[in-house]
Amino acid sequence: MADESSRALARQEAVEVERAYPNGPALTPAEEELWLRQQQDPDAVLKHIAAFRLSGAVDPSRLVAALQAAFTALPGLNVRYRFSPDGELEKSMAADATACLRLERLDGEAAAVNLLLAEQAAPWDLEHQPPIRALVLLGADSLILGLVVHRILGGTIDWKRLLRAVSAAYHGRPLAGDERFGRSAPDPTSPAPNSETVPPLAPWLLRSTAANAGIVTDFAASPRLDDAFLPRVATRHGTVIAAASLRPFAGAQPTTADLLAVVALQFARFLAALGGKPAIDLKLSRLPAADFTDLALPFCEPHVVAVTLPSRLADGKAAAERIAAALQDPASGPLDLRPAGEQDRAPRPLAFVAFLEEAEHLLPLDGVTVERLPLPSLAPRPDLALGLGHRAGADRLSLELMTGQALSSAAGAFLLERFADFLAGGDRTLPLPQMSPREADVLASPAVTRADAIADLILAEFRRALSAPAMSADDDFFDHGGHSLIATRVIGRLLSTHGIEVHFNDLFRHPTAAGLAAHARRLDAEPEMPAAETAEAASLVAPLSLAQASLWKIYAAFGFSEIFNLPFALRFLDHVDETVFQRAFQDVLERHAGLRTLFRVEDGVVSQYIVPPQDLANYKWFWSSRESETDERLSEAGYRFDLARELPLRLRFFIEADSGRQVLSLLFHHMVLDEWSVNLMMDELSQAYRLRAAGKAPTWPEAAAPFHEFARLQHGAGLDRSHLDFWTRMLRDAPRNQRILPPSSPAEGEAKPPSSAGGWVELKFESAVTEGLYALAKESGASLFNVVYAAIASSLHLLGSLDELVVGTSASGRNNPDYFDTVGYFTTVVAHRIGFEAEATVGGLIETVKNTINGSLPYTDIPIDLVEEVLGVVREEEHLFEVFIQLHAKNKFNGAFTLEDGSTIAFRQVDPERAESVLGLQFEVMEEKDGEERSIRVMMTYRSGHYDQQQVALIRGTTMEVFRRFAAPGAAGTTLGALKSVVAASHA
Repeated sequence: MADESSRALARQEAVEVERAYPNGPALTPAEEELWLRQQQDPDAVLKHIAAFRLSGAVDPSRLVAALQAAFTALPGLNVRYRFSPDGELEKSMAADATACLRLERLDGEAAAVNLLLAEQAAPWDLEHQPPIRALVLLGADSLILGLVVHRILGGTIDWKRLLRAVSAAYHGRPLAGDERFGRSAPDPTSPAPNSETVPPLAPWLLRSTAANAGIVTDFAASPRLDDAFLPRVATRHGTVIAAASLRPFAGAQPTTADLLAVVALQFARFLAALGGKPAIDLKLSRLPAADFTDLALPFCEPHVVAVTLPSRLADGKAAAERIAAALQDPASGPLDLRPAGEQDRAPRPLAFVAFLEEAEHLLPLDGVTVERLPLPSLAPRPDLALGLGHRAGADRLSLELMTGQALSSAAGAFLLERFADFLAGGDRTLPLPQMSPREADVLASPAVTRADAIADLILAEFRRALSAPAMSADDDFFDHGGHSLIATRVIGRLLSTHGIEVHFNDLFRHPTAAGLAAHARRLDAEPEMPAAETAEAASLVAPLSLAQASLWKIYAAFGFSEIFNLPFALRFLDHVDETVFQRAFQDVLERHAGLRTLFRVEDGVVSQYIVPPQDLANYKWFWSSRESETDERLSEAGYRFDLARELPLRLRFFIEADSGRQVLSLLFHHMVLDEWSVNLMMDELSQAYRLRAAGKAPTWPEAAAPFHEFARLQHGAGLDRSHLDFWTRMLRDAPRNQRILPPSSPAEGEAKPPSSAGGWVELKFESAVTEGLYALAKESGASLFNVVYAAIASSLHLLGSLDELVVGTSASGRNNPDYFDTVGYFTTVVAHRIGFEAEATVGGLIETVKNTINGSLPYTDIPIDLVEEVLGVVREEEHLFEVFIQLHAKNKFNGAFTLEDGSTIAFRQVDPERAESVLGLQFEVMEEKDGEERSIRVMMTYRSGHYDQQQVALIRGTTMEVFRRFAAPGAAGTTLGALKSVVAASHA
């Protein structure tokens, strides 16, 4: 059917073409200019490329027929140019559209990209070859449709019209009037993308030599280019961000123009900050008339709006609205948003910003998924071109960044990575590489010795980071897959492990080990680094401990979310000097390396990197109340850490609105802090504050053993198999996926992706219950934790009619006394099986709990995830325990700083809001003391996907009643069977 349709279209169109062009096709001055330019420089790349990935039920033969029909329906594309004997350039139409087509089978997208670049680079005989060619490239799982177009068609080609014609022919329908014959009026050809009057954004981003090769990157893969193209290619990079991050500027329901205006405005701010420029020139694609489908295509002047944006704007939202209005006004001229006194004519860096229409709208094909294939380009491109894509109704914005041949091959990945973070509201301070005068002096005459030895060390780090053992000193770091994140790791390792300082801009401009060695410098003044210094530097990098590795697995499973944030808040009852407090807390940071740790993933392995004390000034971790808004602790609790780049803690003072008191928000990431460490930290903070307030520096009786030493020792010792066997024997046939109550609706039992959504309720005991529980613990020869554990387990046994219950809990993990005074994350999670019999007594259950917990203490170095691996538990499908019980014994967030004059600064902990829970049910028991009065509170958090509000109320009520029964006189002799009435009472 497709072939018949094509022939019918061809016959029908032939007559109409003659009517449309009675005197033959017109030749424009722009075509004459480009024809002459190609003749004078046959090697000049004057062709543009675009490509689409087609998958699904695509019919290749039908697509080829549709392309042939489209070229027939658009005869202005299949033209030839000939210099006549009379000295005139002539233009004619060719009858055979098959010359515009090429069909080929290829293995993979990398081969397709190379073939398209080869077509772009090949000399073009405009007398015998068409200036447009469609390549249908067949792969194993998809088909790629590539288009290669000479710039001589700049006044004729209409990309959207061409693709609509292909779609119409593919579906066997006649073409509408606006889908035929090309443009009604020619447009000028695209302007030169780079002008001598446009200054570079930042000199360190420039390509230093032609040997600096480019690497193409798209959303899904990174195909390698043929070496012949690498020195000349304009690179392409892509990423995705959440559309919601733009709502403060674009509104809740932004239009396409709103989104493009806001992204362009933020891009200008980002570039100005990056290059230290007072203003940036942007050219934005007009809407909706912009004929723009791909960044690799030309930017034509009639289709862009020129905007000049200063680095600082008084009203960003108003500026975005003005830009959006200009984008939709065909008559709008240049827009200069600088204040009147700053509107000089000095040249400024220039960047292009365009809205990229979704491929499925450009080329709709029934049963076929159509995606744009981001391509590099050999045609000269602007230094910076940013593309924005947005599917209607989706909360995802796709960003593409294309960098021209003048920029370093690594600049695109670096810039897009930083801009995506900037746009999403992350890094607004832009700690980007800038060359200070001191650094310039160092580069001019670097204090470097033993260049060959340094080159060897740099090469060793290159090989390690890139897994490229055959890499030589003259090989390009970026050619072997290097990018900005890996570069950061290499620079960090060179400094921490070898004492070699390398600047980011040096690595961009000199990306070989041999070249970089000439711009590196040793930080030591002696000919050789002392052995002790070498050992200290090497110790700044360490593997994770077993407990940290276990925590990281869960952290990754929940999308590196806020699930392991530890938010605390202290309300000061007396005035605290915030400056003194900051200095005192820095004393604690300097003492405990575990708190100044970064975490980075390299080749799938997570390592911890210790920030030296002298580098703490490079990290923002403290905010005074002058820098904060009222009640910012609420937003701090939901902050998402980037552990690879920032310290895992944030301290912020603010003034409480209703009381006027100072409140301190302390946010830590669980990877560096456990409960034992909290009390250590508060004791030492109290000591440091007392001395700093008196103008003295704190002194410690002895140095605290650093946590990363413990991690390295544990990693070197390996896993104790006998300890692992203890847990696997205990838990091998234990019940799994053990819900206390059945799902309230069938939908709750369905498989869902991991979610930590939940809530919390509090169980607060009157004084009589508290004292009764302490009395029961004393009577039973047990700890308060044993009693509380037994009471909670009893209530859940009664609610779920369970014969046994698997309960998770935490263990200190500090089996080595050398690290009792170390701040870090030692805690391991373990699980115990508790059985129930109706005739068993409360006292007997407490004894069972005590013996079970105490008997397992020597084996608590084994985290639960290693046990689960041996038992074949898949975390997304199975769980060894649903319930977790933890005791917070006399934490020191309630107390006072005592000053040298005897006065005190009292503080009290403010309970955080809880909206998340990794576990189904978690009971946190707070053992507190205010003066001489003891109190016990229980915080119960729950996952909403496991328990509804009615069930939560039932669990809370039952547990409260069981605690009262346990606290009653003679409770130790009460049988579990006698407690069944508690459930009945709770239901009633």
